[in-house]
Amino acid sequence: MTENSLYEKALSFPEAPGVYIFKDTQGRVIYVGKSKSLKKRVLSYFKDNSIKSQLILKRAKDLDYIITDSEVEAFLLESVLIKKNKPIFNVQLRDDKQYPLLKLTLNEPYPRLILSRRIENDNARYFGPFPQGSTVRETISIVKKIFNLRSCKWNLPNKKPKRPCIYYDLKRCYAPCQGYITQEEYKKIVDEVLLFLEGKYQELIKILMEKMRQSAEKLEFEKAIKYREQIRYLQNLGEKQKIISFNNEDKDLIQIVREDGTAKALVYLIREGKLVEKRLHTLKIPHTEDISVKEILTGFLTQYYSQRDIPSKVIIPVDLEEEKEDLEKFLSNKKGIHVSIKLPEGEEIELMDMALKDLNIIEIKKDKIWRGLLELQKIFNLDSIPLWIEGYDISNLQGKEAVGSRVVFYKGLPYKDRYRRYKIKFTDEEPNDYQMLQEVMERRLNDKEDEISDVILIDGGKGQLNAVLEVFKKYNIYPKLIIALAKREEEIYVPGKKDPIKLEKDSPALHILQNVRDEAHRFALSYHRKLRGKKIINSQILNIPGLGEKRMKILLDKFGSINELKKASLDELVNIKGIPKNLGEKIYMYLHKES
Repeated sequence: MTENSLYEKALSFPEAPGVYIFKDTQGRVIYVGKSKSLKKRVLSYFKDNSIKSQLILKRAKDLDYIITDSEVEAFLLESVLIKKNKPIFNVQLRDDKQYPLLKLTLNEPYPRLILSRRIENDNARYFGPFPQGSTVRETISIVKKIFNLRSCKWNLPNKKPKRPCIYYDLKRCYAPCQGYITQEEYKKIVDEVLLFLEGKYQELIKILMEKMRQSAEKLEFEKAIKYREQIRYLQNLGEKQKIISFNNEDKDLIQIVREDGTAKALVYLIREGKLVEKRLHTLKIPHTEDISVKEILTGFLTQYYSQRDIPSKVIIPVDLEEEKEDLEKFLSNKKGIHVSIKLPEGEEIELMDMALKDLNIIEIKKDKIWRGLLELQKIFNLDSIPLWIEGYDISNLQGKEAVGSRVVFYKGLPYKDRYRRYKIKFTDEEPNDYQMLQEVMERRLNDKEDEISDVILIDGGKGQLNAVLEVFKKYNIYPKLIIALAKREEEIYVPGKKDPIKLEKDSPALHILQNVRDEAHRFALSYHRKLRGKKIINSQILNIPGLGEKRMKILLDKFGSINELKKASLDELVNIKGIPKNLGEKIYMYLHKES
């Protein structure tokens, strides 16, 4: 279909609200737009001299439309079609797996709070993404501690264990697996978790205060104390957060920085007048010079709020002009109350500047990483930028409890989904790091589904490098680059070169390699300590007279692990079926002899 044919087809479009779709020769969607008047909007493309409009018309071979009942429906449908088809000329909110999210599994009868790497259409609630994975893990830990949400993976109520886990004994779970709490009661707790995750601490504290009062009136003092502890924790948490506004408003403040082919959007979540969270998002934008920040922002708002909570106020960095009213209707309809979109005023102007500084800092860090990756490509004469780097290390104490680790970095940052730990099977009396490293590498290469990265980095020197090269040669696999980084002088050993390479201390490339090497070392060491600690405690505790493997099994069945056993009170230990009272006292004294 020629441009004239497209024009003729556009003339037949209705004067109604809806979504219009441009398609290429293969029928692929290349652009999706919305309008109050389909005919008027599509015809405007043929009079528009902007680069973007001209490129769309040049690529387009067909036109289509979908009528909607309202402009609000058009907004929603546009967002759905962009997400589904990923048109090249639309602004697209990326599913950036690099940053983790919090997922509250509301699609389960007894929801859990877990870490997730992507948003799925599964009726769960998602929070984030968070630039720091530690923030996600810390939040999960806090929620478990305060609200006693379950953490198990049982498909309740269809599949469940025979008895409650150790967390029930520790009063850290209500054991829904055993029916100790009804689904309705559990839902009330989940509602409180939602308030917590939304940063509505004052509202949550009021609910808990009332629960504490009712429990005290019923002489349920244990419950009352529990609520009091929750209230104190929330009050302390609220005090640590930055006060942004004194009028207790709920609002989002959004700042955008544009790059070549992408843009970064930073969302400040302000709840009850306090900055509770920062969310960073990446947007893919068309490679056209004339796409405006206004258009990028409109695309972001439509897609972002189609799957997120909407506050009553959204602060934006640029005026959306005629799009503002339609967007407000769209957001208000989704939220059920009026939502206003405004430019910053007063203290909000300072906050918008702060968000811009935050984004610039992120870009500076990113720029340093990219300079490092480009430097690696240049130094080692690689045919492409080394986006994927694997790091390996061995940790042991005189050959005992030896472990290996693999960490993976993508675009210079940790990619923890591909981390692996290896418990070494090598059994010679004399420790041999080379053979241990070869064992780890063989096991890694036998994992056929996991692609080899661009760079393989070994923690060590020439000996470790040669040991690994033997394995790759045996399997006839040749990555782009295999190198070893020695700690003492930070020397880089390369196959086929007699002398190591030494980079400047401030080299961005060296910093990337050091980060990978140090992370591999940390990951291996943490696993080694875990195994060594278990073995030491297990072997020593069995020396207690009267405590054999049978009774040890009774203890582990009840408490789950030595660490949880150590937390048991004297009263708990002397009242375990199958453990004599005097033996329970001996175990308690042994586990607490240092104190």
